[in-house]
Amino acid sequence: MAILNFQKPDKVILIESSDYQGRFEFRPLEPGYGLTVGNALRRVLLSSLEGFAITSLRIEGLQHEFSTIPGVVEDVTEIVLNLKQIRFKRQIDEVDNELVSISISGQDKVTAGDFQKFISGFQILNSDHVICNLDPKVKIYI
Repeated sequence: MAILNFQKPDKVILIESSDYQGRFEFRPLEPGYGLTVGNALRRVLLSSLEGFAITSLRIEGLQHEFSTIPGVVEDVTEIVLNLKQIRFKRQIDEVDNELVSISISGQDKVTAGDFQKFISGFQILNSDHVICNLDPKVKIYI
């Protein structure tokens, strides 16, 4: 049986790196192998990386997610989408979930960092992410 001579990558180049992503370049690869290697790498990374996110939400005084909150610029659907963009990092290994209740008033905007003082087992990585803009006279319970 003949052994095929495949062109194997001779170097891996780091193109850019940040706290949230990295770009690498493998070369050379046989035609069509980039997609195969990329899919395999993506599946391995997604299955082995742990992640944490907000899974449910209740805002006092609302009947459904298509409501609006008086004094809040965003509607509830947009608030939910903004909450889903908060990135968490686990600080304590024994913690898998956490129930958080917060009350916010006297502010013109709510950011992800406002939740940090109510959370003990997780760190919020994007604390400057805006959740909603509101009238400072409004009090909101989440």
